[in-house]
Amino acid sequence: MNKLVYDIGASNIKFALMTPEGEILVRRTVPTPRESLEAYFSALTELAEEYLNEADGAAFSTNGRMFPDGDTYRAYTMSFLTGVNLREEMEKRLQMPVVVENDGVAATLGEWWKGAGEGKPNVLGIVLGSGMGSGLILDGRPVRGAHNNSAMTFGMLTSVDTAKDAYVLSGIETAFPMLLYKIAMAKQVPPMSITGPQFFEMAESGDPTCLYLLDGYCKAVAVTAYNSFCLLDLDAVVITGGLAEQPLLYHGIEEALEKISTGSLQYEGMDLTALGIDIEKDDFKVPLRQGILCRDANLYGALYRLVTR
Repeated sequence: MNKLVYDIGASNIKFALMTPEGEILVRRTVPTPRESLEAYFSALTELAEEYLNEADGAAFSTNGRMFPDGDTYRAYTMSFLTGVNLREEMEKRLQMPVVVENDGVAATLGEWWKGAGEGKPNVLGIVLGSGMGSGLILDGRPVRGAHNNSAMTFGMLTSVDTAKDAYVLSGIETAFPMLLYKIAMAKQVPPMSITGPQFFEMAESGDPTCLYLLDGYCKAVAVTAYNSFCLLDLDAVVITGGLAEQPLLYHGIEEALEKISTGSLQYEGMDLTALGIDIEKDDFKVPLRQGILCRDANLYGALYRLVTR
């Protein structure tokens, strides 16, 4: 029987009625309510009302960090969700079994099941949207960690100045709304008045400020991908999510990784071979892949979690 599948983002809720095999029969999108818990749950329930008789289960992909029970979130974008057990609440409203998955894990599962990571046993998914999320597949199985929060690349460091005790989280440097805020300030227009599509249009036209900001963003993602690959010996690092569809962004990450994999093996003013160090550069080449599902990756991953539970 069909399934109700949700991808809850900071800006929008995507809803789909899907077959167990992954065919999308119905697709709807509404803004994510941020004013109250009741408005939030009302929106989720109303999306599914006319399809309740056509489905026997519901799957949710949502942002935030999980408590160990796997159903309750410390939400980063809406404080009223903190401590709420989403599975229990939606089972009451929909009167059917519900599964809940972190959005980074869901998108990675989706790409691994039906997308760019298909057939690869060891995959890191890096999901780029309003923020950055991740998920990890090792030996063909999702890895969740001791507290249900593995692959939290959001909290990894991308910049370090030890002399100043200065550290920058990847989640800060890859918060896309910050780029929009910065470009608006640089152009002396109201904050957040520039949209994502406008930002990329400006970048494609060669706007130097946009290209500078995009370069910093891509480098932050590349550092995260590089460190993860070196630690885990991955078959693929898949860049997915809505922003992964942007050629400038994906190729920017590729270029940054190329610079890292060559530059990090050199030491200014010193010939490492004189010390008997001969490093094979291909060992440090990250197997980067652009997502196939991208905007729909979370839907497919949530569905996979439901049909394989």
